[in-house]
Amino acid sequence: MTTLLDSVGLGGRNRPEDVKAIQRLLNRSLPGHPRLVEDGRVGPRTLQAINAFQSDRLGMRHPDGLVEPGERTHRGLQAPPRAKPDAAPASTPAPSSASRQPAADRPAERSTRTRPKSFVGGGVRETPVTTRIIDAITPSFEGERAKVISGYMNDEELFWKVNYHWDYLLWMVRHSLDLPMSKGDLNTLQTVQANLMATAPRPGSGYRTSPVGKPRDASSMDEMTRRHRVVAQSKLTFKKIIEPAGLKSSSSRTAKAFDYAVAPVAHPGTSKHGAGYALDISGDNHRISDICNRLGASLVFDEKSHVHVEFKNGVSRIGTRA
Repeated sequence: MTTLLDSVGLGGRNRPEDVKAIQRLLNRSLPGHPRLVEDGRVGPRTLQAINAFQSDRLGMRHPDGLVEPGERTHRGLQAPPRAKPDAAPASTPAPSSASRQPAADRPAERSTRTRPKSFVGGGVRETPVTTRIIDAITPSFEGERAKVISGYMNDEELFWKVNYHWDYLLWMVRHSLDLPMSKGDLNTLQTVQANLMATAPRPGSGYRTSPVGKPRDASSMDEMTRRHRVVAQSKLTFKKIIEPAGLKSSSSRTAKAFDYAVAPVAHPGTSKHGAGYALDISGDNHRISDICNRLGASLVFDEKSHVHVEFKNGVSRIGTRA
């Protein structure tokens, strides 16, 4: 039996020896999953493996990415690994690659969809919950300037999203440092830049201009958590300077570029994109907010560059159009 002194994973204490023990158990228990480096550091790949084990082996509908001593996930990891059959029986078709994926990562069934392609971005990922929500709200957005740009995101993608915001914010801060402003504002922005650089991911660039999930960050869980905290505080500081310093009017970049730089980013452990019922919709923010409120959204938040909406309780009022 593998002894575990403290919790490992999302929000865990993550003692290196405990993490190594769980990484060894995950490598043994998930033979079809990319092998983890047993380095004692909790990064996106280790979190993804914990979630995959909780979903595939334990049947957890909402994996929490956490292994606690003596609790269900820890006990499950210590059970003998399942035998892997050499081949599927002749009378039973071999499962498709989609059916072997965790439920949350599995592409949703699309055969009955009639939604226009223009309403959902090509890179939007869906769970069955996400699909039901999008299909239910689609009729209410007919003819509107609106597009779903983000849906389900797994843990690794949610940590990547923090890096995207880090990269985008740094890009805008560096641009602003060349604009006219008071010496006090200049000093403040230089401090913001230094704080961001002190919590740089590895590699330290490329997130703003790459597809979701690329490049892969080698940071530890503690480093990622610290980066999120610094990014959140830096956004607030930058936001306080933008209007008084007149940065939007003196910049060649759009006002929306500044708005997006200071848009909030949730901690990966609290983001509802991982639960499947959160969407980001860009377009006419006022109309998007109004329609989603009428459709019974549990949260509607205008982030300037887009509207973040959540349908925790489903779509309760298929909207009468206004």
